[in-house]
Amino acid sequence: MKTAFIFLGRTVLFLLAFVVLYVLFSFLLTWIPVNTDQPATKRPHRLYAFSNGVHLDFVIPTQLIPEQLLTQLRPGAETQFLGIGWGDKGFYLDTPTWADLSAKVAVRAMFLPSPTAMHVTEHRVINRTWSQLDLSDAQLEALFGYIMDSFQTDSRGQISEIVGEGYTPLDRFYEANGNYSCFKTCNTWVNTGLRRIGVKTAIWTPMDKGVLRYLPTVGNQPEAT
Repeated sequence: MKTAFIFLGRTVLFLLAFVVLYVLFSFLLTWIPVNTDQPATKRPHRLYAFSNGVHLDFVIPTQLIPEQLLTQLRPGAETQFLGIGWGDKGFYLDTPTWADLSAKVAVRAMFLPSPTAMHVTEHRVINRTWSQLDLSDAQLEALFGYIMDSFQTDSRGQISEIVGEGYTPLDRFYEANGNYSCFKTCNTWVNTGLRRIGVKTAIWTPMDKGVLRYLPTVGNQPEAT
């Protein structure tokens, strides 16, 4: 019995130490930027980043999305932008609101490598709370390469929808590549994409603010519907 208590105590101390170090390094690395030497040349393609307070999406004008992908995503006639995010499949599908979050889903998502999904949301107008980023032709092409590599596709390049899932008629889920963990979150996915294409962002961050602090907000634009 004594051995069991010692083991339990050490386990609890290890978990507490891990959480403290994780939070510490998360805040520290969030404040260390990469790609700080930004070119002064004009970059013609404007994209956006949107956070619901926790989770980040790229928000991309439909006219910039490659036709092969856009056709498969099936946006409505009034849709002007598509939000594209990557994250834990169980968290996405089993937690439509924060009130639905269970300890089992949270622990599995953070501490165990778990399956992932792509989340695609339709937007009709710009929201003034979005952040914006301007990309060159080469950066835009590289970003779509990164996004397409995140979708799970068949031998014909077709993405795989998770049929019947979605929070509203304006969003859908698709099978994704990669595993989710506390070291590779929905926000590190966006951060990694920006880092790879040369946009100023945090060296690493599991938090949305680690990306958004380096991007200007849209400002006084009409609210999204």
